[in-house]
Amino acid sequence: MGRLRWAACLIALAYGLTSDPCVAQNPDPGAPARYGWGFRNFADTAFTWDIYSHSFFGVPLDSNLAWLTSSFDKLYFELLFHRLLPNPDNNGGIGNCYGVSLLSLMINRFGGYYGYCAPTSSYTGDTNWANAVGPDDVALHRIINIMHGRQVSLGSIENYLDQIMSGHSLNCNYGFTLAGQTIGKEGPCLVAITPNPVPGQGGGHAMIAYGVTDDGAGHGKIWIVDPNRLWAVQSPRDRGWYQLDSNYISCDLGSGKWSFMMSDPALWPTGGSGHLVIIPISLVGPPGRVPSSLGFAVGDLLSKLILTDRAPRGAAGGSGRPHPGKARNPEAR
Repeated sequence: MGRLRWAACLIALAYGLTSDPCVAQNPDPGAPARYGWGFRNFADTAFTWDIYSHSFFGVPLDSNLAWLTSSFDKLYFELLFHRLLPNPDNNGGIGNCYGVSLLSLMINRFGGYYGYCAPTSSYTGDTNWANAVGPDDVALHRIINIMHGRQVSLGSIENYLDQIMSGHSLNCNYGFTLAGQTIGKEGPCLVAITPNPVPGQGGGHAMIAYGVTDDGAGHGKIWIVDPNRLWAVQSPRDRGWYQLDSNYISCDLGSGKWSFMMSDPALWPTGGSGHLVIIPISLVGPPGRVPSSLGFAVGDLLSKLILTDRAPRGAAGGSGRPHPGKARNPEAR
């Protein structure tokens, strides 16, 4: 009788290991509630010197002193940060996905950051899909802008180029592995994606990556919290999207291709392949150096990749812009 029980247990175990091989379980179903905010990703059209000086290390608080003490920093602000970063197409501004996600990660990692504490969902604001204006707290809006600006620090740009110029960011095997390693070492991180491989065409989006799963049959998932979709909003495309375990970037570990439902029915990448970049918060959370302060030419900096996004605009959701080019994502309108 004992042998029969053991045999039955082994059969049940074998069935559990072999049935439905494409299912990879959500490693942390509570992540969307923990890392989400009570307001939707929002757009800005310009950043002030105050935002600039607090986004980086070593930038004077008084812009009038900058021409004397750090002229390259002043040029970086005038030519890129002030208008080009928040509003590259001069048409209503783009989103703060990077800043929204990064601030949530820092708050949850340390229990609080810049005077704001967990849970982040307690901070309310505009949840409209079209042209949301951000949190009710004006000071929180400012802090998110500051965190958003850190995407163009020296360390951030070097991290982008390290993954992009090597071609690693076009192969999700690398991103999947790096995401797992980063999460294992320091916890959830940022993941930035673009809809095609050409910088400046089609935009970009930054989200929180909190886990990876591999079904063992060549299918991997990077589980994410999307600042465009809110657990705090009880609608099918917000909390319902998470409850259905739809919140992941799908990785074909055989071909190296990835896909993500940016907005229904907009599936990224749209051009056959796109960049997938992993960004640890230890690199971008604290203020870093402005690249120009170390002697980089401002003209050269303008050609580097900038990963930003467009806040949701209407039912189709949002898209964005990773580079100061002129091409637009038609789904962004």
